[in-house]
Amino acid sequence: MKKILRDTCILSALTILAVFTVSIFWMGVTDEIKLVLELFGLSFIISVVNYLLDEITSLPIWAGYVVKYLAVTGIVMLFGFIAGWFFASNFWMAFIYVGIVFVLAYLLDTIKTKRDIDFINSKIREKAE
Repeated sequence: MKKILRDTCILSALTILAVFTVSIFWMGVTDEIKLVLELFGLSFIISVVNYLLDEITSLPIWAGYVVKYLAVTGIVMLFGFIAGWFFASNFWMAFIYVGIVFVLAYLLDTIKTKRDIDFINSKIREKAE
């Protein structure tokens, strides 16, 4: 299921980029295209930061999630102010948006970890028999 979800996301992203590339040449950069390209850029920056945090820190899982949540929220706020997504009066929305994504990511990570544990335990049982 994880592979299907990952492949679907990758295919969707490539499709969106291909369609928008043609649209940019055809009509120029519209507000919708600009927003999606900004989201792709933001996602790239967040992925790089998450990778670096994983490589640099060796925190317990819960602490790693807290650090990543705060770092990603800060990046989203900064990027949002620069891109004009947030204003001083509604900056708190970044905490909600990032929180929703983090809860979903945490649930997916928990499911994956449980499956990995079950798989490893089954292999250990097989070797013990």
